[in-house]
This record gives sequence, C-alpha cells and structure tokens, in this order.
Amino acid sequence: MKKPVRILLFVLCAVFAGVFVFSGWKLFTMWKGYHDSRQQYDSLTDRYTSSATPTPTATAAASDPATAPAAQPKEVSPIYVDFTQLQTENQDVVGWIYSENTQINYPVVQDHNNDNYYYLHRDIHGDYSGNGIPFLDVKCSRDFSSYNSIVYGHHMNDGSMFASISDYRTEGYYAQHPTLYLNTPTQDYRIDVFAGYVTDADSSTYTISFPDTSSFQLYCREMKAQSDFQSDVEIQPGDRIITLSTCSYEYYDARYVIQGKLVPLGADTISAVEATVSAAG
Repeated sequence: MKKPVRILLFVLCAVFAGVFVFSGWKLFTMWKGYHDSRQQYDSLTDRYTSSATPTPTATAAASDPATAPAAQPKEVSPIYVDFTQLQTENQDVVGWIYSENTQINYPVVQDHNNDNYYYLHRDIHGDYSGNGIPFLDVKCSRDFSSYNSIVYGHHMNDGSMFASISDYRTEGYYAQHPTLYLNTPTQDYRIDVFAGYVTDADSSTYTISFPDTSSFQLYCREMKAQSDFQSDVEIQPGDRIITLSTCSYEYYDARYVIQGKLVPLGADTISAVEATVSAAG
C-alpha cells in the first residue's frame, strides 16, 4: 500500500474515532442531565409532597344529631404540598403543577428579579440545568390572579418537563387527561383544560392583561376555536385561566400550548374566587 493511502486511511480512522468519542460523550452528558434532573425533582417530590385526602364539610346543626345530613367531602388536589418547607429551598417557588399519570409533577418558580430567562436553564437552586424548571412569566401576578397566568416549561426528549402537553393534539389524550392541578401557598386549583394548539412564540396567546371581562371572554373563545380537541369547558365572568407553553417543532419558534380554567378547590372556594376577581380587577 502506498504511503499517501496509508496516511489518508489513518486520518480517516482518527476522524471517525473522534466523532465516535464525541458522540458518546454528548450522549452521556445528555443522559446524565436527564438522570440528575429526575433525581432532583423526585427528591423534592418525596420531601415536600404527599397524597391528599378530602376534608369533610361542617355538619349542619340539628336538634337530633342522628338526623343531621352526612358531611360531604370537598374536592381537593390529589397532592398536598408543604410550601413552608419548600420555600426554604427557594423563595421564588410560587406553586406546584401536577398532572396524574404523566411526568408533570414539578414546582413552579417566578424570578424575583423579573428576568424571564433566569430559570430557562437553571434548576430550583439556581444551578445550571439543561432541563430548567417550569416558571411563571414575570409579568403575571405571583398568586395566579392574572386573567391569564403563563407557565413555561421545556420539551425534553425523555418526556420530562412539559413534553407531554404536546400529546393534547389528539382527542383521545384529552379525554384521558381533561384536568391538571395547581397547588399554591394560598389556594389549590383544578385546571379544566379547554384548548390545546400550536402557536407562534409571540402570538396573542401570550396576552396576560385585558381591559375588561368581555374582551377576556372573547379571547378565550378565539383560543378555544383553534383547539385540536373539543371541550365543554366554558369561561364565565370572574374566571381566570392558565396557559402551559412548551417548544414545538412544526416551524421556527413554534410553541404548543394548553389552556385551562383555574377552579379553586377546598373549603374556601367561594372566597377564593371573590379574592381572585378583586385582586386582578
């Protein structure tokens, strides 16, 4: 074999070996990132959440206790979150988002310095993480009293973070997951999903404030009209919604979003609705 040919083969082998090593390293770092993120959020879940049980309502007074109506359990979130302890990890924690039988089971943060990019690639401790952490738009009220509270989360290849919301493209998935839950330090909510669709990153979907209730209801009808599935959920005066947003790949800067009505849970349901309307105007 001539010397130039041997040199060329050597160079090609070296290049292929380098590509193989680099690809292996990239795959390992990707796997490690997923693994470390799962471990961290599993640890947070184990330490600060537990299964919730319904709390009975007060029994109506009666002269004969035997004739008093049976206490009816109030609807509660499937999980209990110890926010007092969780916020010792990070005061930026404003809630916990949960979807049964999916990987969505995460704290939600909002940067206190009004930087929407801070948690894009950081974990709950502020350390670098490719997975990031779901975060509330800094323009939204911290207590989710805005007309439209927007929460962003990455679409990870291992199905974590907000990857599963893209599954709402089908009626079947919506039928199996019509609700999610949002726990906050002051109020828990059921999220009644009413729309899911692809949109631009700068579309009107991301409108947070509205001049009045009628314009907000019109917005919700327009969002619902473009949904990939049909929902019976109606937005009434005084309602507030949440938008969960993740990357999508139909075109440059595409996003997939689901939107749902925030339904206050627990004994203080009526007062919570009144407080929400009063706070958000």
